[in-house]
Amino acid sequence: MSTSLYHADYEAVRESLRAMRIKANLTQTAIAEQLGVGQSYVSKLERGENYVDVLIFARWCVTCGVRPGLALDRLLREPPT
Repeated sequence: MSTSLYHADYEAVRESLRAMRIKANLTQTAIAEQLGVGQSYVSKLERGENYVDVLIFARWCVTCGVRPGLALDRLLREPPT
């Protein structure tokens, strides 16, 4: 698997996180505050300029009301588009 930030697998993770955030009705600023990071970090993560750290992934899911294991299962079951 390619480790490029723009690989389809990483894009699927970013799209999933963004969709979770929007569904939870959270702005980038609001989720950044909950995660203890800056809004620019969230923006760069969603745009593919930063890798997604596993702890950020888990905390992001919890903040959005999604079980991290369930989110990961979905990502692993659904092939990237």
